[in-house]
Amino acid sequence: MTKWLAASVGETGKVVAVDLNTCFLAHINQPNVEVLEADIRHLSLQSYSFNLIHARYVLIHIPDFQIALANMLKLLKPGGWIVLEEPDFLAARAIVGKATACQSMDRVNQAILQMFQLQGMDYALGVKLPAILQEFDLQQLFVENDAHLSNGGSGVATIMRMSALQLAEKYIATGRANSKDIERYCQFADDQTAWAIYYATVGITAQKTAA
Repeated sequence: MTKWLAASVGETGKVVAVDLNTCFLAHINQPNVEVLEADIRHLSLQSYSFNLIHARYVLIHIPDFQIALANMLKLLKPGGWIVLEEPDFLAARAIVGKATACQSMDRVNQAILQMFQLQGMDYALGVKLPAILQEFDLQQLFVENDAHLSNGGSGVATIMRMSALQLAEKYIATGRANSKDIERYCQFADDQTAWAIYYATVGITAQKTAA
């Protein structure tokens, strides 16, 4: 996204990329890109204002996401645009697959929801964001909702399988799923004949009211 934005704004524009860990941005060496390793909630850029601010799968991982959102909007110029993409894990469900695998997938999905709750995060933030943004001084609010119907072996399924393996202990600790459920979930995610919605993505585009 950073590279694409840099190419879009050209030599006369500038892109500022912010992340808590900038390891995936370290290889970008372009004169119109500035990389900051910082927390967006507490980032002070008094000399900056932006025509466009974009964040993807960021706010859902922040319990006090309202602070981050308010800071983003503060940095946005009047008439500027904000584009947010956040997941809705409440949409996750097995569609087609072996009965035992579908049951295990549903239990793992419940474990994911419980894990978010235990960490004070909203697993359905994406679907709530349009209403949240209505509380701010914004106009031209556009909403898209992509349910990501995916079969095993697809990009989305592979990412969720990797997440399940990495977060298995946290899922099991919720009491909603066990190690056998994790194993079947991963098998389901590899099965090209198995179909599921692993999560939905809600995209919101809005314009800050001009001064």
